[in-house]
Amino acid sequence: MKKESLYLPLLLISAFIIRLIPHRTLLLATYDEYLHRDITLRIVTQGIGSIPKDIPSLIGLRAYSYPPLFHIIGAAFYKVFPSNYLFFVLPAVYGTLAVFGFYLAFKELTEDKNRALLAVTLLAFAPNFIYRTSLYIPENLGLFLFSISLLFLIRFMKSRKLSSLLVLTAVMMVYMLTHRGWIFFAMAAVLLFASYLWPFIRKNLHYFVALAVLALIAYTQVSFIQSTVGELFLRLQRSEVSFLGYFKWIGIIQLVFGAIASPYYFKKDSIRRGFVLWAWAFMLAGGISFRFRDPYATIPLSVMAAEYLIDVVFPAVGPFIRSAFEGVKGVGAEWIKGISRKRWVTSLVILLLLVTPLVQGAYGAYKYVEAPTVSDKEAYEWIVQNTPENATILVWWDMGYLLIGNTHRKDVVIWKKVYQGFFGEAPTVREAGQAYTDHVIMFSSNQREWAYYLMRKYNVSYIFVDRKRYSYGFIRYGLMEYAPYDTHFKIEFCNGGSVIYRFIPEPTLKMEQPFPLNYTGNYSPLVNFLEKFWTGYNYADFDTRYKAYFNLNAWMVDLYSRLYQKTRDEAFSARTDWLLRWLSYKQMDNGAFPWGIPPNDFTLYTAYTLEPLRGVNFDGKERSLKLLESREREDYFMTTPKDEKGGLVTNALMLPVYKELGILSPTTERNIVAQLLNEQKGDGSWNNNLGTTIAVASSLARYYQLTGNETVLNAVRKAAEWMTGEQEESGKLKAEKYEYTYSRATYAQMAYIYHVAGLKDAEERTLNFIEDTFDPNKEVHPLDAVLTMYRYFGYAYGSDRAIGMINELLKAHPLLSFS
Repeated sequence: MKKESLYLPLLLISAFIIRLIPHRTLLLATYDEYLHRDITLRIVTQGIGSIPKDIPSLIGLRAYSYPPLFHIIGAAFYKVFPSNYLFFVLPAVYGTLAVFGFYLAFKELTEDKNRALLAVTLLAFAPNFIYRTSLYIPENLGLFLFSISLLFLIRFMKSRKLSSLLVLTAVMMVYMLTHRGWIFFAMAAVLLFASYLWPFIRKNLHYFVALAVLALIAYTQVSFIQSTVGELFLRLQRSEVSFLGYFKWIGIIQLVFGAIASPYYFKKDSIRRGFVLWAWAFMLAGGISFRFRDPYATIPLSVMAAEYLIDVVFPAVGPFIRSAFEGVKGVGAEWIKGISRKRWVTSLVILLLLVTPLVQGAYGAYKYVEAPTVSDKEAYEWIVQNTPENATILVWWDMGYLLIGNTHRKDVVIWKKVYQGFFGEAPTVREAGQAYTDHVIMFSSNQREWAYYLMRKYNVSYIFVDRKRYSYGFIRYGLMEYAPYDTHFKIEFCNGGSVIYRFIPEPTLKMEQPFPLNYTGNYSPLVNFLEKFWTGYNYADFDTRYKAYFNLNAWMVDLYSRLYQKTRDEAFSARTDWLLRWLSYKQMDNGAFPWGIPPNDFTLYTAYTLEPLRGVNFDGKERSLKLLESREREDYFMTTPKDEKGGLVTNALMLPVYKELGILSPTTERNIVAQLLNEQKGDGSWNNNLGTTIAVASSLARYYQLTGNETVLNAVRKAAEWMTGEQEESGKLKAEKYEYTYSRATYAQMAYIYHVAGLKDAEERTLNFIEDTFDPNKEVHPLDAVLTMYRYFGYAYGSDRAIGMINELLKAHPLLSFS
């Protein structure tokens, strides 16, 4: 009695503490917890009346439904203790109660407190039992009810007292309203009764066979039974499970000694034989569906292992060690033999056997329960603050847990599977599976009309994709490929980590010009090249980048406006008008034109987009100018809304654009020019880096053209002189070890720098190299390359000559065509 009074409290305290480990970061530890916390909070706000009255749903017999009692109890506790800490502490309380309940059940079975203590210790520290009894999930409380049910089942089987059966019935009624684990208990109870009543069953086997046949007929002929039972089995997660998974989740000691104990345990009384049947039936079924193994096979294995250790293993440890070293000879042999006979050696080995499950359990609680990462709290906060409470948001299925738990909005898959079953009519397995299939189609299919249809069907209002899901190829090259330019989608939020689009079923700007322009005049080499990139909405490059290309489409406005002036072809005017309306439509509400994968609100790309539109009647111009002005600081330009320091290259790139747009303050201008000049090295380079030097020097060259600042011109000349040393006689860059390491757009920038610096020979050499080697088929970003060349040729020689130059280049070096 003294040992029990000491060890049992210590065990329960340890069990409680270890069940706090998964929530050590004060974050919910699994996806399921987000759901069950959200359901609990909905009951707090909506009341118990929000729960459906459908009996099969209430007891978890629908494929996608949860018994509600766990959440009702949680809501009651929350009303008394309205704190999120409740969802970290309450699971540990439930888990500890489950440990105590199984101690009572094992003591009833073994009729020995020491055996019960060892058995419940093995169970309490089994990794899968810790996992299920430390989380805010219905199975946690359910396992406590499982333990009480097992206690009174064993009592009834041993005493046959009606009182035990009545208590068991009462507990089971509560259990059925708490978690569908009662079904696993019923299966285990059947196996225990089969062993207990085997003599009777054997005498009346023909009746039981007939009963089994009737049950099979009922299953095949009665639709309610077939749909209820069949869908429950269909919902069981089925996957092959290796024994490595058994060692990891059941526990090494529990699995090994529980399995070895089977013949020994089978020779005992009928109830213990039932435990062997239970253990092996659930382990074998667990090879297909982990639901049987996790943790329901661990329960019988723990008590089997405990009794086998006490009866067989522990008494044999000492003799085994002594016999193992009995034949040792040579130097130190007698000393080793003497050590092997010591009682403390035997005690040490036994202690290692006992400590192993404790260590594995603690390690499992720390390592196996990995909290899902809420990768972008800012995005979730935006959803809470900017979307209707009844909004349906399309997210990849595993993000649905986080979305619902953090924003209380609907998704497509998890809402269908869980919430419809909890607060409405539970879907069938087929319906839930269809929702999953449809959400995959919405993300991955390039059949846009099908995607639009499904989004309308599920009442999707927004699409939310984070960086991790953006990396999934079928998402990135499916919906996320065309959403940036398709007018059914308008970007509402982006920060480089996540993007949120609003779905517009009937956009005010609909596709008007689905086909490329058919032009056959003097500029056909240029136009035919550009039209290869027409999507029906915009011009998008042949690459893997963000397909909106706002800055390139703005330069297309500039180029086609000039072609219209030259040719008076109305097709150019119509396309220019469309692009202006498209740019205004797709512009973010704050005036930004985002860029990147996932996109971000980069100041530079908004500036680049506005530059060619500065003299055009563009609806979104004032919004963009206000945004750019808000990003200007006294000594730097903010690269993003959160930037607090700027950068050398981005400061250089934005300097001339801000100047040209007329929004550059004298203080910022003076400070940034001084910074750029001070950072230039004595040899004329910036950071001894070719790319940095070309970027800064070309920006300063443009700034000089706009201002005539001779000090800046001197810096450009020094940089140009340094650049000539980086080229071979042919004009090729020495750093270009492999063909087309550098785009010919880079050489166009260099030619522009030489032009401004007055280095005619270097300029001609570079232009000749471009003319001789340009190949749009080798450009990584062919559209970007050609429009960048147009931009820098335009800076140097004027737009009219620039159009002629790239037209001739494309005439001599066309893009591949296919018949």
